Amino acid sequence: MSEIYNQYKKLKEENKKKMYLFKVGNFYIFLDEDAEKINDYVVLKKTPFCKEVMKCGFPVNRLEDYMKVFHNHKLPISIIENEKKCDLEQVIQHLRKIDLNKLTPIKALNLLYEIKEML
Repeated sequence: MSEIYNQYKKLKEENKKKMYLFKVGNFYIFLDEDAEKINDYVVLKKTPFCKEVMKCGFPVNRLEDYMKVFHNHKLPISIIENEKKCDLEQVIQHLRKIDLNKLTPIKALNLLYEIKEML
């Protein structure tokens, strides 16, 4: 599972009543049961987060509007700002290790996934 989903599960263990809104890039998203619950108050398109988990959300520039709605419904929303700090030096070192003469398409994809995890 993803780092965000693991964090979500840990937070839900600590407080099942709160709903957790995660910042992911240019969106805020609800996961799993929170994605189901929030749609009782506001309709957000649900899409797969991973094979077993659904998500729904909205663009970051709409946060203030949605927070007013959540506040009016007295929903216990906690915003999780997960801005990962990119270690650019680590990515550069990783890229320097690539031998382009031995790089296959599969290896290239694997390297891209590794770099994505660093970012």
